[in-house]
Amino acid sequence: MRNRLRIAGRAAAVAITLAAAGGATAVPAVAAPTAVTQTASAPAPTGLTYTYDAATEQVTVNWDPKDSADTVTTGYREGFCSGPSTADGPCFVRASGPLLTGNSFTFHLAAGRTVYFRLYAENPAHQLTGSALLTVTT
Repeated sequence: MRNRLRIAGRAAAVAITLAAAGGATAVPAVAAPTAVTQTASAPAPTGLTYTYDAATEQVTVNWDPKDSADTVTTGYREGFCSGPSTADGPCFVRASGPLLTGNSFTFHLAAGRTVYFRLYAENPAHQLTGSALLTVTT
């Protein structure tokens, strides 16, 4: 006698029944996959300002603290842009290393220079949401 394999599908479950010569064996139903869940984007950082210490040539960028209701942002990454807009050139983001978790970042910049800074909020899926561009002039 020939073995038969019958697959019966339903919207909520899939049942597989295997009928063999000596009897039938049923495999328990498996729930159909649910919709793919996408991670929400982290809210863009706001309130970027900076201070410059000419004696140490240190720039400190500050931003608004993470909102207590924000459950998506896992941290921040800094980015430096080659122009005052993305049309003028791309922003280079530090993609590896630990996330910034506070609300400030300090870096060295010689006097008489201008750089364009953007802060990126990161979600659990490592997707980034950028702040407005901050022009830093020393």
